[in-house]
Amino acid sequence: MTRSRRKGEMAEPRAETPQSRYRRIVREVLDARGRFCECCGVPARHVHHIIPCSISGIASELVFDPANLIVICNDCHMLMHPLIRRPSWTKAAKGRGIALNR
Repeated sequence: MTRSRRKGEMAEPRAETPQSRYRRIVREVLDARGRFCECCGVPARHVHHIIPCSISGIASELVFDPANLIVICNDCHMLMHPLIRRPSWTKAAKGRGIALNR
C-alpha cells in the first residue's frame, strides 16, 4: 500500500495495466530464455508473438502467454513480419494457437 496525499491515508495499489503486464512478461521471457535470438543465436532484445495479435486478437490471453513468444534479434524479427502475411504461415500459426490453448 502507498500513502495517499490526503490525511496520510493508505491508498490501494494500482491494478496492473495490460501494457505493464506485457512489459513484465517480456522481461520474464528474456530473463528465462536468455537474450539470444531463438532463430540465429545472436544477441537479441526483441520478443515476437508466434501467433500475431492480428490473428489472436489484442484482447486474447495469447498476447500474454510466454509460450506464444520467442526471443528474436532485429534482423530475424524484420524477416518474420512479411512471413505472417502468407496463408501458409497463418495456417501454421493458427494450428499452434490450438496447441497453446491447452
